[in-house]
Amino acid sequence: MTTTQPYLSRQVTLTVQGQGVGGLTYVPRTASSSPAPLVICCHGMEGSHTRVAPMARRFAAAGAVAVCFDFRGGGGSASQGETTAMSALTELADLEAVLAAACAWPEVDASRVALFGLSLGGAVAALAAARHPQRITALALWYPALRLGENLRAAFRTPAAVPEEFDWAGIRLGRVYAVDGWNLEVGAELATYRRPVLIVHGDQDRAVPIEVSRAAVSALPDAELVTIPGAAHGFGDANWEEAVRRTIGFLAWNGVLEED
Repeated sequence: MTTTQPYLSRQVTLTVQGQGVGGLTYVPRTASSSPAPLVICCHGMEGSHTRVAPMARRFAAAGAVAVCFDFRGGGGSASQGETTAMSALTELADLEAVLAAACAWPEVDASRVALFGLSLGGAVAALAAARHPQRITALALWYPALRLGENLRAAFRTPAAVPEEFDWAGIRLGRVYAVDGWNLEVGAELATYRRPVLIVHGDQDRAVPIEVSRAAVSALPDAELVTIPGAAHGFGDANWEEAVRRTIGFLAWNGVLEED
């Protein structure tokens, strides 16, 4: 059972590649005297920090400094950038900048850092963990889009066939999204991560089939897949609380969050 702690909220702003990135940070009151673990939350495509803020608040109540922010070119207004200029790699740059900034805060214990991401944000979090394994203690993902590159190659066949702008899952994207993602093998990169991983996925997800997560877990040395029966892409109210409970329990078990 995790503790429940009071926390404060404050805005976070920084500059990445000349553009503003903003969001919110939730800080346990005790962190001013005793540095707390850090959890960074990553929203999905065309989402915003408000999509993952409820999770961030739960992480803060469990004792972590929790950050949620808007990726540049996402659906929120806390960060700059156009959707047609974003890609998995621009989002990775955003996450890396937030990670570096937050680890330097005096309230943060940089030896206990977890990433949480859903859908495309889950893929970006997976890339960050794989590329910075020494900095990330644990990784929690909900229905992560780990076959990003494979899906782009199936849709366009060759990079030359990608138009300047195109619709992807009902969202208007730019050529850079496909070019940057073309050769990404997110699942293969994730498989190099040796620390604990949790993936929560609905068995009725058509956007990212659960088989994607099953394959990822089978390739990892320390991973767990939690299946949410009947859930599609994005958990409704009936499934959200169970996903939250399992995620917080995973982070507590692996020493990121405190336990009673």
